[in-house]
Order: sequence, then structure tokens, then C-alpha cells
Amino acid sequence: MNQSEAAYSVKTEKRPEGIAAITGPIESDLIRLERYLESQVSAFEPEVQPLVAYTLGHSGKKIRPILVFYAGWLDDEAASEALIRSAAVVELIHLATLVHDDILDSAELRHRMPTVSAKHGADIAVLLGDALFAHALKLASDFDTVEVCRAVSEATRQVCSGEIAQTFARGDAGISLAAYYRMIDLKTAELFAVSAKIGAYLRGGSPDFVEAVSGYARALGIAYQIYDDIADILGAEERAGKTLGTDLGSGKFTLPILLYLEQLPEAESMVLRQELTSNVVDVEVLIERMKCSGIFDQVRRIFEVRLKEADARLLPYEGHAAVGAMRTLGRFIQVAMERYFPDDMGKVL
Repeated sequence: MNQSEAAYSVKTEKRPEGIAAITGPIESDLIRLERYLESQVSAFEPEVQPLVAYTLGHSGKKIRPILVFYAGWLDDEAASEALIRSAAVVELIHLATLVHDDILDSAELRHRMPTVSAKHGADIAVLLGDALFAHALKLASDFDTVEVCRAVSEATRQVCSGEIAQTFARGDAGISLAAYYRMIDLKTAELFAVSAKIGAYLRGGSPDFVEAVSGYARALGIAYQIYDDIADILGAEERAGKTLGTDLGSGKFTLPILLYLEQLPEAESMVLRQELTSNVVDVEVLIERMKCSGIFDQVRRIFEVRLKEADARLLPYEGHAAVGAMRTLGRFIQVAMERYFPDDMGKVL
């Protein structure tokens, strides 16, 4: 690590395309969050500080902190220091998982910048992810109540378990849909759910309300992962700003592929499973075949069902200040999916 890297400081960017449209009411809270995260760089050892700053400087949409803020929304009232700190906790956990994901996926880019593993190697990236996890749990332990630390510790274990399950499943073209849904519930939806849970809890929400917003966020997390499955196959890398096509390349069998394999005649399905397992498939030809089969429309319909399930969790709380705010995230994810289905995407929210 050279001297210029050691002097690196956090440089936050404009909100990514689309997300800025829903963050207006909490922009000041997000700025406070970014300043708080920047202040945490000095808590790490000098050798690690530039790596932490580099990771924080390209941290993306901040959907999980947004869930914290909106689940604890109280009519334009600024977020408390407790909400800021809890948002930092879930963001650090998320960033740690991304650092580790990029190693497993051999990803070169994230947010249009080289990944830590591409820049410094897998060994450094593994240890950096561990350090981010550890610091997140340290911040969670600083709350007066043990509930926050208990919730985020359990969520961290679930996320890591989901990643382990997915790693074991790499290259297994026989993975079931049930196993797929379990993995994405653990690795993606769990952190969505705990983000909303903490936000509502710290604002003094009733147990029933805390459970409702957590359930909303969990269903939203599953929908978001389904969107991400589509984006990995159909997205343009220069627009996404990250390495795409890593799912197929790294042996991950996501919802579109699993549904397509189920649809094929048994003999064709077996041949394609073998090609996918051996990583010898022509991806462009496969995508065209999938388009013609209508699989992407089927995935879209499943995505819509998940959004409706999410929305239903909030119906008993229509008068609550947080409900309208939280629904903006559902609309954001829906609009993101619409880019791939611009002509006939149904309005579900």
C-alpha cells in the first residue's frame, strides 16, 4: 500500500440513478450517516483505514439505511443519533458481505470502481470484510439496549449462512426452487428485514408494527434479489457500474435459469444442466432462447407477487407516518425492474 493510498479519505458520490427521487425527505439524514461512517474510519488501525475509506466511498444506494430511516419515520422529524448509528451498523454489514461476494464471484467492478479483491487481492479482501463485520457489531453493542446487538448479530449470522449455502450450491444445476428461495431469504431479505425492524423499534413502534414493517422489508428484499437476478442477465455493465454475468460465470443458478430448466423437456434440461455445470454454455444464445420462452415474463410476475405481498403487510397501518415513506422503496424497485420490461410492466404498487 503506497503513501497516496494511505492518505485516502472517504469521498461520497451523488445518489445513484433513480434512488435520489425517493431520498429527498431523508437527504439530511443520509448526509449525517455518511459523515458518521467517515468518522468511523479512524477507529480502524492505520494499515486498514485507506481500505475502509475506499469501500465507504463507493457504497451505492444505501437501501438498508433508507429502510432504517423510513421505518422510523415521524413526519419530517430528523433521525435520532440512535437511528444514524443503527443505519451505519446495517450499512457496514452489507458492505462486508459485498467485499466477500466480490471475491467469490471474481468480480472486477463495483460502483464503476475496481473491487477490493481486484485491487488488493482476495486475502486482503477477506480480512477487510471480517474487520467491517466486527466493527459493525461493536457499534451495535454500544446501544443501551441489547436488542439492537442481538438483532443484528443474528442477522449477520443468517447472511453468512446464506452465503455458505450458496457457495455449497455453486455448480449444482439440480438445486431446487425451495433451496433458492431459502438462500435469498437468508443472504438478502434478512438484512432488509432487520434494518426495518431496528428503525421501527428505536422509534418506539409497537411490537405488531415492528413485525409488520420487518415483514414488508423481508418480502421487499426477496423482490429486490429477483430484480438483481434479472439485472445480472439483462443489464448493461456500463450502466450498472459493476461486473455483470457473474451469476452464470460463478456457477450460481438464479431464478430465471432455474425456471427455464424446469420448463425444458427432460432431455434438453439435462444437456443444459451439464453445459452450465461445465461452464461451456454460449451465454448470448442461452439468453435469446430464454427470451423466446417467456421465462423473463414469468420471473416478472413472481416479482410482482412479492411486491404485493410486501404491500399487504402495511395495510393495517395505513395511517402511520412511516407507511407511505416505506412504500416509496417498493416503487423504486418496481421502476428499476420496469427498465427490462418497458412496454407492459404492470403497476402493482
